Amino acid sequence: MDAAAVARRVGRAVAGGDPAERTAALVSTVSTGMTFMPGLLPRDGADQAAATGLVSAAEYGLVVTSQSASEAIARRLVHDDGTPGAAARRLAVQAGVGLALASAGAAVERIATPRHGEPLRRALVRTVGRRTARVGLSGVVVSTLAAADAAIGGRHRVLRQASGSAALVVGTALAAWQIRRFRSDDPDEAARVAPPTDPVTGKMGGPGGAPPGDQGTAVAPPLPPLAKSLLIGVGVNVGLQSFAALEGRFARAVGARVRRVAPGAGWSAGALGHAVALGAIGAGVVAAVEYALRTAEAGGAAIDAAYTSPPTGSTVSGGPASAVEWSTLSREGVRFVNMALTADEIAAVTQADAGTVREPVRAFVGLASAATVDARVDLAMRELEDLGAFERSVICLVSPTGTGYINYVAIEALEYLTRGDCATVGLQYSLRPSFLSLDRVAMGREQNRALLHALTWRLRSMPEESRPRLVGFGESLGAHTLQDAFLHEGVPGLHRVGMDRALFVGTPAGSTWAQQWRLDPHGTDPDAEAVEVASWSQWAALDDTQRAAHRYFLLSHTEDPITVFSPALAIQQPDWLGPVDQRPPGVSKLAHWYPLVSFVLTLVDVTNALSAVPGIFVARGHDYRADLAQLVSAAYALDVEDTELARIEAALREREALWAERRLVAEQMHRAREAVQRQLDQWGTGSQGADTLAGQGYVERATGIEPA
Repeated sequence: MDAAAVARRVGRAVAGGDPAERTAALVSTVSTGMTFMPGLLPRDGADQAAATGLVSAAEYGLVVTSQSASEAIARRLVHDDGTPGAAARRLAVQAGVGLALASAGAAVERIATPRHGEPLRRALVRTVGRRTARVGLSGVVVSTLAAADAAIGGRHRVLRQASGSAALVVGTALAAWQIRRFRSDDPDEAARVAPPTDPVTGKMGGPGGAPPGDQGTAVAPPLPPLAKSLLIGVGVNVGLQSFAALEGRFARAVGARVRRVAPGAGWSAGALGHAVALGAIGAGVVAAVEYALRTAEAGGAAIDAAYTSPPTGSTVSGGPASAVEWSTLSREGVRFVNMALTADEIAAVTQADAGTVREPVRAFVGLASAATVDARVDLAMRELEDLGAFERSVICLVSPTGTGYINYVAIEALEYLTRGDCATVGLQYSLRPSFLSLDRVAMGREQNRALLHALTWRLRSMPEESRPRLVGFGESLGAHTLQDAFLHEGVPGLHRVGMDRALFVGTPAGSTWAQQWRLDPHGTDPDAEAVEVASWSQWAALDDTQRAAHRYFLLSHTEDPITVFSPALAIQQPDWLGPVDQRPPGVSKLAHWYPLVSFVLTLVDVTNALSAVPGIFVARGHDYRADLAQLVSAAYALDVEDTELARIEAALREREALWAERRLVAEQMHRAREAVQRQLDQWGTGSQGADTLAGQGYVERATGIEPA
């Protein structure tokens, strides 16, 4: 086999055997360069590879399926008897079909121009037109080149080689140019600095983590090193082309089967083959998601090794005065009730007279605590009565995140600031992380509405002078589910249920209540009582009149991907990626909106937004701990001296680090005991030997750690 034949085989393998596959290879390879543009948060090598692989594979599948439809139309119009002339005519017609579709797509994009507050249907039509135009033109170029190759019967060696590998070469060149441009032309490079660090400990967050009022500002995230980026790009491209070759083989095998079974449908066999391949990929994704959901629910229901017995306090769920079975609280519920502050701890930090401090109430009802929404609400109301919540001055209704997590920092801040004279109640609606719990939003909204209804009537039955204030708190998906309990009511909905004040942290973009408030603030908030800020210092910079009017707070970092990520990103350009001079801090000037690319990059940012170091508070991404103590004080009108606030913030950091250490130690000891048990089973000593080891404290003495 000569060198030309080898080159043709390689070109065919990496760029596909027909114009549809070659066009898909071109578009998907170009898209790899786009994935290297700056996002909202830093990406490491694994994140970058995941983003590039997802975008490239999705682009390949979508483009090859759409282009195979053009090929099917051409085969229907032109009979291909296998001769070079017939093939040339078919490919020329295919190029004409692609040009017609591209022209139609450009016309649709031009007609459906963007409008403020437009429905997603209009954005979808415009985006489909845009993609049809751009992909169609790519297909025209590839089909024209293939038609020329067929017309000369393969006699021109250079042209024949180019027709097989041009897509890969051109796509790789364009991708490399984009990657280099993102690195060398970045106007935000000077602003890419790390958060302030403690000069003593070297940890992020400033002295002591971050002093009150000094949370730093949002900056553009750093980009991966150029050499590493290029290496990742090459690696992902190799993987993509291997995937493309497998997809092409599978599609052609399906097409051949179609021609044998139904010869009359042979003209559509290629399109059917690629459609089946795309369907198989989709089925694999669905299966992976279902597996992830089952795994997440199992993890959410498990109880930490650090909490192997119910709490002993009489003011928390699962304790001796509670009607809720401790084992039904799930992992996050058990953490929440076991981490409750005591009156002594509150007095020590606030330096208040011990006689004025109370034991705070923490009521939590797990998803497994009762079978239905109504039963869980009834159980929660019973908990509030039994634990003494209506004897407190403040009742805080908290909507947890997807797993049932309630932000300890916010609730502990509330308990310190009220001297324990408060009660917190939360209803769990899912066991999965928030990004896997979007299908549970309706349940969370329904539970919150039912609980608010019950609480409203109970509080109104009390004398006004002894009635507790009702406040609300929600973080992330919890903010979404609590806000949407007032859907289509705006701020007056909070007044309707008697909610005096509320703090919503990291509100997801999917919150319809928040969307309506932002689109029509005058109609949904006639008295301007709601405010959205990126930090406590931003709120403090407002004038006294504005601050006095604010009762409902939305704390949203400008670079928090969770507050801007939504499925609409795949079809509609968001405001935060609008004109460069109008972008909020933390959004790179080099970032552009590309339908699929922006969606995937922001999705990857969402996974990075959730990382936090216990005890080290920073105000960045989806980590709001650095501002919470101050904003809990401001949002709930709980005045505090600066010196006391400093002690509270120091205690919050210390407690979080301590509890994280306890959980880590308990988990490691649990694993050590399991390892010992496995070894003893192999020796044949069984559980008796393990009990002896445990009783004599061998593990504790060997590690130097006492059990939690």
